[in-house]
Amino acid sequence: MRRSLLASVVSSTLALASAGCVIVDPACSSAGASIFISPSTVIVAVGQTATPRASWCRGGHYDRVSPKWSLGQAADANVISVNATTGEITGRRAGRASVIATYEGAEGSRVEVTVE
Repeated sequence: MRRSLLASVVSSTLALASAGCVIVDPACSSAGASIFISPSTVIVAVGQTATPRASWCRGGHYDRVSPKWSLGQAADANVISVNATTGEITGRRAGRASVIATYEGAEGSRVEVTVE
């Protein structure tokens, strides 16, 4: 009886956790808000695309968000293009560049991009 009750509780917890977008993490400081970007490093070929994801860290929780995406610097436009709404990164020519996510005034970590 205990084993099936435990299995039921674990199953329900996993279902609820996977159904929502919130992840509880003590490393996510309750003192402020920040953006977590994943992956932090992207490698694409010329013409290929990759789309990082952004999460808003606030109060010990990560919530999936849709930030504004931009190039790390103007010269990065020679190497990649980035869709400001979706974050999709497209390799234009071999080199290195970076992309930044901004949400509610907070700037996220850079996504370092290598185009091969």
